[in-house]
Amino acid sequence: MCLVLLGFAIATAGEAQATGQPAGPSADLNVETFDFAWRKIADTFWDQSMGGVDWRAVGDELRPRARVAANNAELRLVLQDMLSRLGQSHFGVLPGPGSVESPSPVDDSGDSGGCTRALMRAVAGAGGSAASDAGPGFDVRHIDSTLIVSRVEPGSSADRQGLRTGLELVRVENQDLAPLAACLELESLDPWVAGMVRLRAVEGLLHGDAGDPVAVEFADQTGDRSMFELERAHHPDAVELGFGNLPKMQYLFETEVLETGAGRVLAVRFNVWLIPVIEAFEAALYGEPAEGAPAVDGVLIDLRGNPGGVAGTAVGVAGYLLGDRVLLGKMKNRNTELNLNVYPRQVSSAGKRIERFAGPVAVLIDGASASTSEIFAAGLQDHGRAWLFGEPTAAAALPSVIESMPNGDLLMHAIADFERPNGERVEGRPVEPESPVLLTREGLLAGRDEPREAALAWIVSELEGDGW
Repeated sequence: MCLVLLGFAIATAGEAQATGQPAGPSADLNVETFDFAWRKIADTFWDQSMGGVDWRAVGDELRPRARVAANNAELRLVLQDMLSRLGQSHFGVLPGPGSVESPSPVDDSGDSGGCTRALMRAVAGAGGSAASDAGPGFDVRHIDSTLIVSRVEPGSSADRQGLRTGLELVRVENQDLAPLAACLELESLDPWVAGMVRLRAVEGLLHGDAGDPVAVEFADQTGDRSMFELERAHHPDAVELGFGNLPKMQYLFETEVLETGAGRVLAVRFNVWLIPVIEAFEAALYGEPAEGAPAVDGVLIDLRGNPGGVAGTAVGVAGYLLGDRVLLGKMKNRNTELNLNVYPRQVSSAGKRIERFAGPVAVLIDGASASTSEIFAAGLQDHGRAWLFGEPTAAAALPSVIESMPNGDLLMHAIADFERPNGERVEGRPVEPESPVLLTREGLLAGRDEPREAALAWIVSELEGDGW
């Protein structure tokens, strides 16, 4: 079983480094930080040959520049130069909450002209997330570089107060989101990965302890602003689960059966790939107890916003959709290579004979679909088993970590490589949908989910035999 940690995982080199008071810059600290990053990559890069790069020579070349860096901003440039020699996308340096000279962080109670310390902690993984802490009852996505409310959870605090899709998110507590792109200094990362980091940082500000309030300001298309005091809460149907060393997460699996003139369409949506997804998908597909033929004619799997999880779960779900033993992809690190083999399911989890689902399958993806979600979507796409709708994914299928360095900045680096069934590496290449259908602000303001509507229309067309 392969474990992919939600796009990226968080590891710290010491709590004091992440939260303590910054110390003054020094040549010794610069070198210590440089050597930490150099050694970490040398020890964990999946290819022992370092992709043909003479890593020792790179270190010898750049260490003197690191020593004389006047501040952390200059040191970040040196480190980014070092990482760029690898030619990979999941490698970069981010200003940390304990950085000696983070980019103009301000007190959480003060002016919000720059990045608040709360935001920097969220980037470092100290904030909440959609899969762990309680949320405000709505989702956001980037539309034309603007954070827009893309979904409001029915029955949530946001729903009860009348929040609607299509509004722009402009402020969370005292963090103005306008300077987000500039103050996070993400130029060293590919744009897909940088967009994911920004979105996760905003989620970190929005999420927190259940019952706690969060003040959020929105703007409509005319620029008029409104402030909402929302209560953070878990979804009433979510279940707290853990897996191995992963932190506890709020697992939510939602289903809907849509009756169309062409047949019954199952729509499923879940927030994280954990083992219970397999049994829940089986029950939704066949009914309970699962036996015989599927109970639906078409399937829509909504992976938008799903950051990943346990890769073995994707293999299990794919077994209900594929009729032959195939490879969903290959994951390799420094010492091992793991084939993600799919075995067609012929027997239910209760030991009853079941028939493979052979109807049309549509998968919804977007820029917040990462890790295991990308592995699953790419695998079904390569085997011609699903039609993908929406937007390119986060290009973050590789297992990666963010670690605190001695100077308080954060090192982001991948620790394994992934190859999809067609032989292409996923590194830096988002999964592209066959049918690109963007969320639009106009559509959201009208209460429409255009990618989902297009996917459902395709399924109906396939069931009617008309093609797309």
